[in-house]
Amino acid sequence: MQTSVGSQDKIALFAFRKSQKVFFDKILHHCYDQNIELISSKNSFLLSLKALRHLKNKHLKDACDFAIDEFYAKTKFQIPKILLVGYFKFFSIINFLRYYAALDDGYTKMLIWNGGKFRQIIAIEVARLKRIKVYFFENGLLPHTIVFDENGINYNNSVPRNKSFFQHYKTDVVLPTSLVPRVGKDRDIFKGKKATLPEKYIFIPFQVDYDTQIISHSHWIKNMRILFNLIENVSKYSTYHFIMKEHPSSSVEYLDLHERVERIKNVSFKNSHTTQELIENSLAVLTINSTVGIESLLFHKKVIVLGDAFYKIDGITYGVQDEKELISMIDKIEQLELDEALVDNFLKYLYNDYLVPKNDEMYNIFCQKMLKNKLTISVKG
Repeated sequence: MQTSVGSQDKIALFAFRKSQKVFFDKILHHCYDQNIELISSKNSFLLSLKALRHLKNKHLKDACDFAIDEFYAKTKFQIPKILLVGYFKFFSIINFLRYYAALDDGYTKMLIWNGGKFRQIIAIEVARLKRIKVYFFENGLLPHTIVFDENGINYNNSVPRNKSFFQHYKTDVVLPTSLVPRVGKDRDIFKGKKATLPEKYIFIPFQVDYDTQIISHSHWIKNMRILFNLIENVSKYSTYHFIMKEHPSSSVEYLDLHERVERIKNVSFKNSHTTQELIENSLAVLTINSTVGIESLLFHKKVIVLGDAFYKIDGITYGVQDEKELISMIDKIEQLELDEALVDNFLKYLYNDYLVPKNDEMYNIFCQKMLKNKLTISVKG
């Protein structure tokens, strides 16, 4: 089925990677109207001279700050920050001029992946100047789903944050009962025989050091080594075991942490176990703001949140601000009661109302959401 768009809106699908272009091509196939066009950043070479007059009003510092933090998180190079500031400032201006030219064709709406990376932040700044409405999409928060949001993704999304909303939410939707396994990179740390899990443990999933979740939404735990240090300190005050698992998509290696963990009696890595196994057998899950926190709620696990997360909601998860609070929270974790009905309502809202099912029909749904009620649906066969 294809969707014919009867609308005055002109929509840009702004792709920064090949995978995004592939996704957008499928949207174009379903929404074949000429008012929807694909823009590839790799093919946007023209610079806009008109954009020069806006340079004094541009807000590109956030893009440069993110790029610098991402550079340090991804590499071991100790390049002075002042050099990186100059480098990324130059390219932020070049990209600003490029994206201004690419969007200088009467667009009223734009769809973009994530929105929190260096180039994406700049494209969004251009859209803001041109009064182009931006929509965001990303991988889903529950199995077989995808995010589509007018506000943003992760902490910036439009999911309600008040407990009362979910107390009154009602639906009969059935939640998924299994997770989609994350395939680790071809590294030995994710292979090997599974060791026996302790009877009582807290599960701590590592995240990607250079992801927007850590760079932009984790204020006191800035990387996984800092998280490891925190767990090492907390473990001294607890009888529980603490199990960590590295993120399958991360390119950062933690050989030093694997050496250190051998000297800590109640802390270990269990990379060969699946995330679902580690969640289901845990006493609780401790996360900065990972999607694993939401997945853990599917199994009615108590979730402790260290960073900014849209699911850090009273009655659903437990937020802590520092090491002292964390020690206290873990000490009473078994005594805390989990409101499973409230948790289920929260998850059902995500699954039924917020997230888009990941199937062939999602491309039509994206079209409808971008164009609201301005659609004329036609079927070609």
